[in-house]
Amino acid sequence: MKSTILTITILALSFLLFFPVMRANAATLKMVGSQWTVYDLFGSQVEASHTTTVSTGGVEFPFPDSSSTPAGFTLELLDSFRTSLTSSNTLTAMIKVVQTSGSPVFQGNPSGGCPSSSPSLCPGAVRLFFEANIAQAASVLPISCVGKSFNEHNFWWSNTPVAATVATPGSYYQLTAGGSGGTVKLQVQLDPANWSDLCGTRGNQSFAATQEFLAAIAKIQFLGLSFGSGYFFANGVGVNYTTGTANFQLISYSTS
Repeated sequence: MKSTILTITILALSFLLFFPVMRANAATLKMVGSQWTVYDLFGSQVEASHTTTVSTGGVEFPFPDSSSTPAGFTLELLDSFRTSLTSSNTLTAMIKVVQTSGSPVFQGNPSGGCPSSSPSLCPGAVRLFFEANIAQAASVLPISCVGKSFNEHNFWWSNTPVAATVATPGSYYQLTAGGSGGTVKLQVQLDPANWSDLCGTRGNQSFAATQEFLAAIAKIQFLGLSFGSGYFFANGVGVNYTTGTANFQLISYSTS
């Protein structure tokens, strides 16, 4: 399955800056609303806004209305992070999808082919994501979906077949009508085999791909989550407001 995000999202989120690299074995990201940014797609426009701090711990935002004109879809939830993950083994996020009215039905961006295509990821799913800050690939692969002028290896998604539930951790959580009904743990080891990049290249697909993955975790720019449906991992998910509304809560996010 390809893991991709819209070009416009990439342009909106990619800042070609250089930061000093630090090493750390474990870190817990602060759960402050102003620190986390949610990116929503409305038509062809990406809008960024800060989350709200949850009094009991965590941050949250409302899913946009997928039945509006233009339709709204959440793409990503990100926090700036400048620490190398080369000494870390795992990313973990505790999440919750909270029903705020009615019985909300989730809808994925139609670009992913839902509901007829890839039914296992319809209407949508949320998964771990990180973005690196490498100006150019350390070893440019001969074929890339974005060409040699853009580094596909800056963008990595957790990509294992293990779905998370309120009872068991996993690589992704499939959104279901009405909310999650409890807290869900997303947890994936930083093993190249568990991640795929912007063009769908797995981190263990070749020696060159593994080197790119290792280079990426050494120079992290953002940590967070992405929302996608059907064939894509970050094309966006919304809620049909004629059925209800829902908030997404990120309770904690850590490296270990």
